Amino acid sequence: MEFLNYILVGGTGLLTGSFLNVVSDRLFHKKDFVTGRSKCDHCHKTLSAWDLIPVLSFILLGGKCRYCHKKLDILYPISEILTSAVFIFLYYLILIKNLEVSFIPYYLIAFSLFIIVFLSDYKYYEVPFGIVVSGTVFSTLYRYLVIGNLNYDNLFIELASTLGIGLFFFLIIYLSKGGMGGGDLKLSFFISLFLGFPKNVFAIYYAFVIGGIFAIILLILGKKGYKAKIPFGPFMIIGVLVSLIL
Repeated sequence: MEFLNYILVGGTGLLTGSFLNVVSDRLFHKKDFVTGRSKCDHCHKTLSAWDLIPVLSFILLGGKCRYCHKKLDILYPISEILTSAVFIFLYYLILIKNLEVSFIPYYLIAFSLFIIVFLSDYKYYEVPFGIVVSGTVFSTLYRYLVIGNLNYDNLFIELASTLGIGLFFFLIIYLSKGGMGGGDLKLSFFISLFLGFPKNVFAIYYAFVIGGIFAIILLILGKKGYKAKIPFGPFMIIGVLVSLIL
């Protein structure tokens, strides 16, 4: 029975990953992601349901559009698989920590928003403001009203740590003269209120460590120069996952 639950969660992750990819693209291009039909990035032909089966359609079509036969972005199946893996991990985390059922929608909804930010920043170097604000409000209200682990006693610590992290990012933005974007500052509020103290501090620490290692590797391999831009949002979200694991 438990195995079937993992299959269900993984399948939900695949479908969700496909949708989140669409959302990240349409938010950037200011298009409707609720009712608009999916189209090929190259020939703009409206795609059928058979063209949109997560991972499977990409494999069966050989990674090419059915109509114009141009190569499709490999990021589509990768993001679907990664979303599925994240959903399975979160479900496993909830089981081993014996968390209440109320944590399931909390984690899945929050990480769906995180994945939109991840994809948007990775592809377009932009952190969607509306998504970050929605995540911040959702995290605060859900923790306070549903889960109940945010109360007046620890609210001061939560806000103090969140403002402290925000000030840290503001100083980096100021000192680097635009080397880090304001989107990362906004994302830090979402992450901080989602995790709470002290996990929020560790998540940011892990983000800088992992991001720094990744940047050094790119420099050594000659893939990026010293002044090249690297989106930091994805590393912040990876930091969230690492914080939850450790």
